[in-house]
Amino acid sequence: MDSVTVDHEAQTLIASLLALVAKSDGGILLDESLRMVKLLRNRYRLMPGEALNMIARASDELAAHTELDEIMVAVNDDLALAQKEDLMLMALSVISVDNQKDAAEMKLLAALIEGLKMPDKVMNKVYQRYFED
Repeated sequence: MDSVTVDHEAQTLIASLLALVAKSDGGILLDESLRMVKLLRNRYRLMPGEALNMIARASDELAAHTELDEIMVAVNDDLALAQKEDLMLMALSVISVDNQKDAAEMKLLAALIEGLKMPDKVMNKVYQRYFED
Protein backbone atom coordinates (compact mmCIF):
# COMPACT_ATOMS: atom_id res chain seq x y z
CA MET A 1 0.00 0.00 0.00
CA ASP A 2 1.41 3.42 -0.86
CA SER A 3 1.62 6.33 1.57
CA VAL A 4 -1.24 8.22 -0.14
CA THR A 5 -3.59 5.27 0.40
CA VAL A 6 -2.45 4.85 4.00
CA ASP A 7 -2.86 8.58 4.64
CA HIS A 8 -6.36 8.56 3.14
CA GLU A 9 -7.31 5.60 5.33
CA ALA A 10 -5.96 7.43 8.39
CA GLN A 11 -7.92 10.55 7.42
CA THR A 12 -11.11 8.52 7.04
CA LEU A 13 -10.61 6.77 10.38
CA ILE A 14 -9.91 10.03 12.17
CA ALA A 15 -12.90 11.75 10.54
CA SER A 16 -15.11 8.80 11.55
CA LEU A 17 -13.97 8.91 15.14
CA LEU A 18 -14.36 12.69 15.33
CA ALA A 19 -17.88 12.41 13.91
CA LEU A 20 -18.67 9.74 16.50
CA VAL A 21 -17.34 11.99 19.27
CA ALA A 22 -19.44 14.90 18.00
CA LYS A 23 -22.56 12.74 17.78
CA SER A 24 -22.09 11.28 21.26
CA ASP A 25 -24.12 14.04 22.91
CA GLY A 26 -27.08 13.66 20.58
CA GLY A 27 -26.07 15.23 17.31
CA ILE A 28 -23.43 17.21 15.48
CA LEU A 29 -23.70 20.92 16.18
CA LEU A 30 -22.55 23.57 13.72
CA ASP A 31 -19.66 24.52 16.02
CA GLU A 32 -18.57 20.87 16.17
CA SER A 33 -18.68 20.61 12.38
CA LEU A 34 -16.62 23.75 12.02
CA ARG A 35 -14.09 22.49 14.57
CA MET A 36 -13.77 19.14 12.79
CA VAL A 37 -13.28 20.86 9.42
CA LYS A 38 -10.58 23.08 10.94
CA LEU A 39 -8.82 20.13 12.58
CA LEU A 40 -8.82 18.03 9.40
CA ARG A 41 -7.72 20.99 7.26
CA ASN A 42 -4.84 21.78 9.59
CA ARG A 43 -3.75 18.17 10.00
CA TYR A 44 -4.05 17.05 6.36
CA ARG A 45 -3.93 20.34 4.44
CA LEU A 46 -7.37 19.74 2.97
CA MET A 47 -9.57 22.30 1.30
CA PRO A 48 -12.65 23.22 3.37
CA GLY A 49 -14.99 21.35 1.01
CA GLU A 50 -12.82 18.21 1.14
CA ALA A 51 -12.81 18.21 4.93
CA LEU A 52 -16.56 18.83 5.11
CA ASN A 53 -17.26 16.04 2.60
CA MET A 54 -15.06 13.65 4.59
CA ILE A 55 -16.98 14.45 7.78
CA ALA A 56 -20.34 14.11 6.01
CA ARG A 57 -19.37 10.72 4.57
CA ALA A 58 -18.06 9.54 7.93
CA SER A 59 -21.22 10.71 9.65
CA ASP A 60 -23.44 8.97 7.07
CA GLU A 61 -21.48 5.74 7.43
CA LEU A 62 -21.77 5.91 11.21
CA ALA A 63 -25.52 6.35 10.93
CA ALA A 64 -25.68 3.32 8.67
CA HIS A 65 -23.74 0.69 10.58
CA THR A 66 -20.40 1.46 12.15
CA GLU A 67 -19.98 0.94 15.88
CA LEU A 68 -17.32 2.36 18.17
CA ASP A 69 -15.67 -1.05 18.60
CA GLU A 70 -15.23 -1.43 14.83
CA ILE A 71 -13.61 1.98 14.54
CA MET A 72 -11.32 1.35 17.50
CA VAL A 73 -10.15 -1.97 16.03
CA ALA A 74 -9.35 -0.21 12.75
CA VAL A 75 -7.56 2.63 14.53
CA ASN A 76 -5.51 0.18 16.60
CA ASP A 77 -4.63 -1.78 13.46
CA ASP A 78 -3.85 1.16 11.19
CA LEU A 79 -2.58 4.09 13.26
CA ALA A 80 0.72 4.47 15.08
CA LEU A 81 0.77 5.70 18.68
CA ALA A 82 1.76 9.22 17.55
CA GLN A 83 -1.28 9.33 15.22
CA LYS A 84 -3.54 8.11 18.03
CA GLU A 85 -2.10 10.83 20.26
CA ASP A 86 -3.04 13.45 17.65
CA LEU A 87 -6.46 11.84 17.31
CA MET A 88 -7.08 12.10 21.05
CA LEU A 89 -6.04 15.76 20.99
CA MET A 90 -8.53 16.37 18.16
CA ALA A 91 -11.24 14.45 20.04
CA LEU A 92 -10.73 16.65 23.12
CA SER A 93 -11.01 19.71 20.90
CA VAL A 94 -14.34 18.52 19.46
CA ILE A 95 -15.69 17.55 22.89
CA SER A 96 -14.85 20.95 24.35
CA VAL A 97 -16.22 23.10 21.54
CA ASP A 98 -19.51 23.71 23.39
CA ASN A 99 -17.76 24.37 26.74
CA GLN A 100 -19.93 21.75 28.46
CA LYS A 101 -18.99 18.47 30.09
CA ASP A 102 -21.59 16.10 28.75
CA ALA A 103 -21.80 12.68 30.45
CA ALA A 104 -22.05 10.86 27.10
CA GLU A 105 -18.93 12.62 25.82
CA MET A 106 -16.97 11.85 28.98
CA LYS A 107 -18.06 8.20 28.81
CA LEU A 108 -16.96 8.04 25.17
CA LEU A 109 -13.62 9.68 25.99
CA ALA A 110 -12.99 7.05 28.68
CA ALA A 111 -13.94 4.29 26.23
CA LEU A 112 -11.55 5.71 23.63
CA ILE A 113 -8.67 5.90 26.09
CA GLU A 114 -9.24 2.28 27.09
CA GLY A 115 -10.11 0.91 23.64
CA LEU A 116 -7.21 2.62 21.89
CA LYS A 117 -4.88 1.38 24.63
CA MET A 118 -3.62 4.88 25.33
CA PRO A 119 -0.88 4.77 27.98
CA ASP A 120 -1.28 7.20 30.89
CA LYS A 121 2.00 8.86 29.92
CA VAL A 122 0.68 9.59 26.42
CA MET A 123 -2.68 10.83 27.68
CA ASN A 124 -0.90 13.15 30.13
CA LYS A 125 1.00 14.53 27.14
CA VAL A 126 -2.29 14.94 25.22
CA TYR A 127 -3.84 16.85 28.13
CA GLN A 128 -0.74 19.06 28.44
CA ARG A 129 -0.84 19.84 24.71
CA TYR A 130 -4.57 20.55 24.85
CA PHE A 131 -4.38 22.92 27.80
CA GLU A 132 -1.33 24.74 26.39
CA ASP A 133 -3.35 25.85 23.34
